[in-house]
Amino acid sequence: MLIKGWFAMGRLPFAVYQALAIVMAGFLTLLLFLLAFERRRVMLTNLSLCFPHVSGSARVVWAVQHLYFYLRTFLDRAWLWDGNADIVKQRVKIMNPSMLQACTNGQPTILLAPHFLGLDAAWSRLCLEVDMVTMYSNQKNQVLNQLILEGRSRYGEPLLLSRQQGVRPLLTAMKQGRPLYYLPDMDFGERDSVFVPFFGVKAATVTAVPRLAKMLKAQVIPVTTRYRRGCYEVCVHAPLQDFPLEDETASTQKMNACIEDWVKDNVPQYLWLHKRFKTRPQGEARIY
Repeated sequence: MLIKGWFAMGRLPFAVYQALAIVMAGFLTLLLFLLAFERRRVMLTNLSLCFPHVSGSARVVWAVQHLYFYLRTFLDRAWLWDGNADIVKQRVKIMNPSMLQACTNGQPTILLAPHFLGLDAAWSRLCLEVDMVTMYSNQKNQVLNQLILEGRSRYGEPLLLSRQQGVRPLLTAMKQGRPLYYLPDMDFGERDSVFVPFFGVKAATVTAVPRLAKMLKAQVIPVTTRYRRGCYEVCVHAPLQDFPLEDETASTQKMNACIEDWVKDNVPQYLWLHKRFKTRPQGEARIY
């Protein structure tokens, strides 16, 4: 019943939906910032580590803005996952669609999608243009897990693979011409990761992007997303040049440096709620 009501909200006329979503997200932002102590601490810790020279008050403003954008992008899944392709095309704009032609040139492709809050909007919009493959982590809540899978499978003919399925079906899909929509910047622990700087702080970063790029001779095309006044702008960047490097660690560090530049251009909409520095090098103290 709750899900039906949520989706019904997404079917309202855009102006009505916008007004309602602004009020709901605004109220919940203030409530969560005051009461969700642990999440607030994670956000402010991340921001203080990555932007030590920015004033504390400015970081608090970023954290409040981040919560608001996070809640807006959550609410927007009501219309994003409701199955109306025309609405998705109206509200999620690809800023440079000509760049997508590189995905169909026959070369294996990795669409590098850092954790900006609109990444689900970008996924749905790009699925209307090209059939992609991606990997996901199963949620403990089965109802939520099914909702996410159905929402992300709504448009086109995407292939969603769980991490438990391993890399073989992923490689097969990429060799058959499906671009990989890959989220490279979460802390999954030390396995298959190296410690490289992210805003000057050592961060456990998976090496899958340079490994796959080298193995398949794949091009790496970054995709970033910006929320703006109830809609989304998806920027498909030019392929990374001179990537991967010979050294896997150097390649991963170069990738992080690129992500830093995009984050600096849109700080509040990057995923600061994630414990990006949870895994520490041996001998270093815990951060959170």
